[in-house]
Amino acid sequence: MMTRKALLAEVIERELLMFQSVNSQGGKAACQAMPESFRLMREITHAVLSDAFLVSYVQDLRRTEQDGRNLMTEKYAIMEGLLAPINPDPRIPGIVDCEADWREAVAAEFPHTVEPDADKAFGRYLCAELQTCSPRTIEAYAECVDKARREGRNLARERYDLLMSRLGFGSLAEREASFNA
Repeated sequence: MMTRKALLAEVIERELLMFQSVNSQGGKAACQAMPESFRLMREITHAVLSDAFLVSYVQDLRRTEQDGRNLMTEKYAIMEGLLAPINPDPRIPGIVDCEADWREAVAAEFPHTVEPDADKAFGRYLCAELQTCSPRTIEAYAECVDKARREGRNLARERYDLLMSRLGFGSLAEREASFNA
């Protein structure tokens, strides 16, 4: 059994390889030349999710690579309207709505640190990403969301706290307070 750290590292590296090979309508995006930024953002995205999610998602990544598919290409094609949604899983809208609500709450509480008007773009991005996941991975993600709700946690806030820590700002609250000082 892989450690959580090894699972997270494998997910991120597999995603990075897929991301760097995406060719969108306008060609390569500038962010594709910034692998460390990509690694950081994907780390904070996945670090708050369960081991069960990571195990299932790394299996999705491995399987799609073997099948010659690129989940990042598919995700961006869905976002750009070049590919119709490919996964009708009824849990996806609930996950997206909850994550968007969490993000909106964080933006309201920390408006200098978290862009308040990005919720629609965030929801579109997450929905497209979930479209590429297997039913088992979506189930694991839904379980993470349900567990966080039961425990009164906000996964978006946990991600932003982790991001601020990694960027050297302490916590989200400390970063926000620095704007008011």
